[in-house]
Amino acid sequence: MEQLVSSLVAGPTLLLAFLIFANLNKVNSRVNRWFGSFILCVFLIQFNDLLEKTEFLKTRMPINDFLGITDLIVAPVFYFSVAHFVKPDRKWRVRDNFHFVFAFIILVLLLLSLLIEAKQPLTDTDKKNAVVVITVFNVVFCFQVISYGIMSYRKITAYQKNLVLYTSNMDAINLKWLKQVVVCVLIITGLWLPDIFFKLAKNNIFFDNFASLIYLGAIFFIAYFSLKQKEVFQLNKQEKKEIEAIVIENANLEGPRKKLISDDELKEMKSMLIQVMEDKKPFLDAELSLFKLASQLDISSHLLSYIINNGCNENFYQFINRYRVEEAKRMIRDPNMEHLSLMGIAFEVGFNSKTVFNTTFKKITNQTPSEFKKAIRPPE
Repeated sequence: MEQLVSSLVAGPTLLLAFLIFANLNKVNSRVNRWFGSFILCVFLIQFNDLLEKTEFLKTRMPINDFLGITDLIVAPVFYFSVAHFVKPDRKWRVRDNFHFVFAFIILVLLLLSLLIEAKQPLTDTDKKNAVVVITVFNVVFCFQVISYGIMSYRKITAYQKNLVLYTSNMDAINLKWLKQVVVCVLIITGLWLPDIFFKLAKNNIFFDNFASLIYLGAIFFIAYFSLKQKEVFQLNKQEKKEIEAIVIENANLEGPRKKLISDDELKEMKSMLIQVMEDKKPFLDAELSLFKLASQLDISSHLLSYIINNGCNENFYQFINRYRVEEAKRMIRDPNMEHLSLMGIAFEVGFNSKTVFNTTFKKITNQTPSEFKKAIRPPE
């Protein structure tokens, strides 16, 4: 039974790795290579565990030790896949190699051990020492996963925080699912630690099967969201430079902010921005970004962000969605729009998610769209 459950985990994991590497949607190619490598590492860990559970190998063989190196690279590989989700055009740096130094050292030691012939059978002391070494190795592995998990979580959180500065619809690219994957990994690691010290999986088949089923559920969760993940748009050099300046400014809200234009110019440009918003209604574009709107106004995205932040006391996300909600309110009131459902109106005004529409609408009006509609059109 336990071999069957392990096989059910290993099989879908290998298939998922293949699908991610195949990149059928032709998006996020570099991200998919890293994330596919992470899933492949998970498969190799499960495959190694399966080999040890079956009688295919009567005793522990060098293949188990070499596959065990995967334990030391799976966390860094996951971290770099997160880094590329957050920043698709990220370049490899020399210091990035240090994340894999420990795995490289273990690989060298394993290769050297093949050249050294054991001249006598292992004593009981040797076996006890081997158990201690394996336990320490597993503990180091768990803390490595926890460390990289925390770093990945922080990186995604910072990414999500900055999205509101330059995109109006972030539901498809907010990587919320990836943050949930990190949480799942940390929870699973929490299960590994007592298993290491108390040998729960070895002494309790129920615990082993329960853990395997959790892994299987996690794989299906990852498969669903990773394969539907949209392209995270890349920025050109000028846009990246401007966004970095915007991020730095918003990170230091407590201190004095640098003035880009005079107060009179700010007032004038704010009026121009509002005129464009009311006349051309660019917010109806569901994919509207800070850069798109800045190009329509023929100004830099950095300056546009400054105008919105200082002239309207909002970030870009709040500014655009406030206009969308006002337009939705107008359409709900309009008798000529009765043929449209509330979701239809949401799409018309630029929202691409029912949840975001309802949440944003209620935050601005203190009513859900349904409540607003009932209030202005009470049942007869």
